[in-house]
Amino acid sequence: MKPFGDFASITFGSLCIASALPFVGIPFPSRTWATYYADKNRWLSQLSGGRLAPDQAGYAGALLRIAVGSCCIYQPTRVAALLINGAVVSRGTMVAYRDGRPMRPQWTMLSTIGLCLLLEML
Repeated sequence: MKPFGDFASITFGSLCIASALPFVGIPFPSRTWATYYADKNRWLSQLSGGRLAPDQAGYAGALLRIAVGSCCIYQPTRVAALLINGAVVSRGTMVAYRDGRPMRPQWTMLSTIGLCLLLEML
């Protein structure tokens, strides 16, 4: 199962890195994604109590996605990155549910993290 774990985690890491683009306003893979992340950046700015402007929230989100993606690709840090990302996304899911935010991206991210961890453990 190790090759499947490697493939899943490397793919997930690559997608995390690619998902940094809409955080900073680049419409990848479509304008819809950029619009979704612009709204998410405004929401993250509000959650910060105004300490972060929406642009700053977007750059912080992009940096975190790149860091997580890189750590998921690099095998020695993979499991730790997936566990930490799972904890962050779990907390984000609870806050998103509380605030009535879209839940599909949250469930997709959580299930993908879970699958990658499961394949790493087998």
